[in-house]
Amino acid sequence: MTGNEQALYAEMQNRGYSCGLCMTALKILSASPQAVSEMLAYLYDEQPSEEMFIAEIARICESNGINIQ
Repeated sequence: MTGNEQALYAEMQNRGYSCGLCMTALKILSASPQAVSEMLAYLYDEQPSEEMFIAEIARICESNGINIQ
């Protein structure tokens, strides 16, 4: 796990996100280091709910060409 991935995971845990969301987000976002960085910045800036976080994952995947299948 990269430093940014570790930071993202720790921040999600600190915010009380479910374990399933944390693991799924890392699995998806680890396909792109840029996506991990974007999501980490989003977490710090917006302090989103789980629902907002999931919507942002979808947007970041789309903009970074990450195919979730």
